[in-house]
Amino acid sequence: MGWSQSSETWTAECNGRTFICSQLNSTSAGIVSNGQSATTVALNSSNVGCHERLADTASSAHSSSAAAATVARSAAQPTGPAPTGGAGFELGAEPGTERQACEAAGNTWGAPIKGRATCSGPAAELGFSADVAIKFCSGKACIITIHHRPESEWSGTFAELKGKLVQKYGPPQESEAVVPPGCRTETELVECVTNRGVRLHFSWSWPTGERVILSLGKSEPESDAAVRIDYTRPVRKVTANSSAL
Repeated sequence: MGWSQSSETWTAECNGRTFICSQLNSTSAGIVSNGQSATTVALNSSNVGCHERLADTASSAHSSSAAAATVARSAAQPTGPAPTGGAGFELGAEPGTERQACEAAGNTWGAPIKGRATCSGPAAELGFSADVAIKFCSGKACIITIHHRPESEWSGTFAELKGKLVQKYGPPQESEAVVPPGCRTETELVECVTNRGVRLHFSWSWPTGERVILSLGKSEPESDAAVRIDYTRPVRKVTANSSAL
């Protein structure tokens, strides 16, 4: 018996609004028995999900005179296991290991600040261009950040990445949107992301402390606008022997 999976993404229009849709197709083999004989049959299933294009969603969330900030939180747990890393890099790995993965993929490694490093590209194929930043806590990778700046279609790119993460981990536990007025169209959104403080944020959290954060905007006022995916893991503290203290 075997199993295979494929996915596809498309856009749909409804009442003047645009939706980004993804379909996850799965095929497996099963055995059907009638008590006397058994037959192997193909079992097909599909899961379709649609998310409104962010430029449209954002425009409905704000008034014409002021930016709107909406925050939603959920107590539901992720449906997938906690991440062990991202973009081909491992959470908890030492700098030498991460550098080897970076350079083995033909990228350039840099360490401009102690405890932080950069790689000019991912160590595993992402399907889009990106560079990677890694923060080390106590000598172990604790934050891996994928940094991607789309050439166009910011809202579509972000919606597609969110859809992929929802397929893998389920609905996010926290959602936040900060959208100034006048950011409805794709052209306006690109300018808003760069200069007018647009921020979209979705995060998934696990009881063991790992987090995945998808964001659109600027992480800091002086940073560039981009789509970012952060994979984080807390540093495990040393368990002290109280009797010896």
